[in-house]
Amino acid sequence: MASKPGILTDWPWKPFRNFKWMILTPWIVHSIYSLLVNEAKEKDLGCFLVFPYLLVRMLHDHIWISISRYRTATGRLRIVDKGIKFEQVDRKSNWDDQILFNGLIFFIGINKVPGASQLLLWRTDGMLITALFARWSSGVSLLLVTQSTPSSFPLFSLPFSSSFFNCQQTLLLLMHLFLAAVIHPFAEHIAYFLLFAFLLYTTVYTRTASVASFAGYLFCIDFMNNMGHCNFELIPKAIFTIFPLLKYLMYTPS
Repeated sequence: MASKPGILTDWPWKPFRNFKWMILTPWIVHSIYSLLVNEAKEKDLGCFLVFPYLLVRMLHDHIWISISRYRTATGRLRIVDKGIKFEQVDRKSNWDDQILFNGLIFFIGINKVPGASQLLLWRTDGMLITALFARWSSGVSLLLVTQSTPSSFPLFSLPFSSSFFNCQQTLLLLMHLFLAAVIHPFAEHIAYFLLFAFLLYTTVYTRTASVASFAGYLFCIDFMNNMGHCNFELIPKAIFTIFPLLKYLMYTPS
């Protein structure tokens, strides 16, 4: 790590430590108050569900992290024959910063972006657009951004590995970087969010967005990220033996 980190290396709320989630308090209170007080036509269920879904995402991530750490600590397969230190096990103690960042942006977007409020719970056309567009759009753009922002650039003082990226890389592996809060500086997370939010804004602009499309899109990103960082193969080898093409479809969807 550089001795003098850049201005956008650390998360803005790092000085708040364990009280960082207090940043969302005004928006959480406003969403609850609006749902209880406003008339039926003015209620925004999507805004109210932002914070509960953030908690669901935290639970989802924590389950994966706990399983991964347990298998790492108790497993017999090790690259280095040394004991595991606490710093090594707890190296991702700030894993929830990215979720907090998403929640802050969502609350601001719902209140400021035209068409982002009072979304329907489900829209079939929006779900189809999200599913189809997500297959190829974010990966190509993310590759360009990461290749154009080397770790030697003064703004990015934290170590960054581009070993994942090459012309043959898949969207699955590209998404694995989205939640790696400890190895990517804050400025890089802003770029990642803008890339992934482009799809969400497209559905908002075309009036096809829904609560389900937003939640489903984020769940897929979280699931693929966690699966890529869990340090063990989720699918049994026997299944790959029976269905050889399954591994190709999972890891090379391009």
